[in-house]
Amino acid sequence: MKNQYQKERQRKLTKSEQQRKEKFQVVKEELESNGYVSHNLTIGLVYANVMAIVLGMPIALLLTAWFFIKHPVSSILLQIDKAFLAFVLLVLLIVIHELIHGIFWGIFAKNHWKSISFGFILQYLTPYCSCSQPLNKVEYIIGAIMPTILLGIFPSIISIFIGSALTFIIGIVMIFAGGGDLAIIFKLLRFQNRAEDILYLDHPYQAGLVAFTK
Repeated sequence: MKNQYQKERQRKLTKSEQQRKEKFQVVKEELESNGYVSHNLTIGLVYANVMAIVLGMPIALLLTAWFFIKHPVSSILLQIDKAFLAFVLLVLLIVIHELIHGIFWGIFAKNHWKSISFGFILQYLTPYCSCSQPLNKVEYIIGAIMPTILLGIFPSIISIFIGSALTFIIGIVMIFAGGGDLAIIFKLLRFQNRAEDILYLDHPYQAGLVAFTK
């Protein structure tokens, strides 16, 4: 897994990623010139995918048990014919997932929407959203977790009450799709530092962020 992470870090950057890297360096140098110390909190994509299952599974199992308590197995089998529709919706929701990151981080960022950019790592078929301005802990976590809440947890809970297996399945899939975000939040929360002032800056092309303490 460590070798895989090294390969991810050494991959050739796209033009837009290189531009974000340059902007990141400017912000990083400015913060460090003001007395901040940087701490790398990035994670590998393989690790993120593993943690997506580890962190998403308890939520998914709880919601699945709740669904089947209220609805029989047949309610899902009767809606298998909607599989293609579910696939189309999931592709659309993956795009919306990244857009939600951008909307919430853009609300908090100093330059708002101008601070947000999107990309796609073709090698790993992974879309992503990046914020070029530092945020505090609450702001970063809100922007990171909202797609999973709005597209995963909320639809799953709603489906339990309306009996829609299609909505439930989509919600569960989107919970796992947000597992990488949960892994990043988990890494952020595990970062312990006694500094009074801590800012979090999204990494321009890797999964995760960089913490700046002062």
